[in-house]
Amino acid sequence: MVRVFLGIIKGALIGAGVGYAAMQLGVTSGPVAYVIYAAVGFLVGLVCGKAVWRQETLWTPALKGLFGAAVCAGLYWGAAKLLGGLKLPFTAQLGAPDRPVIDVPLLVAPALAILYGIFVEIDDGERKAKTPPPAAA
Repeated sequence: MVRVFLGIIKGALIGAGVGYAAMQLGVTSGPVAYVIYAAVGFLVGLVCGKAVWRQETLWTPALKGLFGAAVCAGLYWGAAKLLGGLKLPFTAQLGAPDRPVIDVPLLVAPALAILYGIFVEIDDGERKAKTPPPAAA
């Protein structure tokens, strides 16, 4: 349960940061949006799970990041096809622009980052070795 919570927190922070930066740069859709969401997946792959300095090799977090880039870009593609023009009225009241949800990186990036962050945290969590039960006398 702690791993899921860590995945949510780390993913939300990374996604919100990158989503905010994308909003400030004016990136909402198109090919550049795929790059933004790939960057979200890459950063989540590096940060979530076992710390970079505790990995056996540096290739492990790099591969998690590259896989995350592909996963988040793919999830964005699927969400764009599925959610196309969906607008949620309450998001405008919260300060988000009145656009389709998929065109607001401040909403989409944290969602994708949280999903991938939970996956990485659960997959890459510390596993405690089981100690055999004491032998009966």
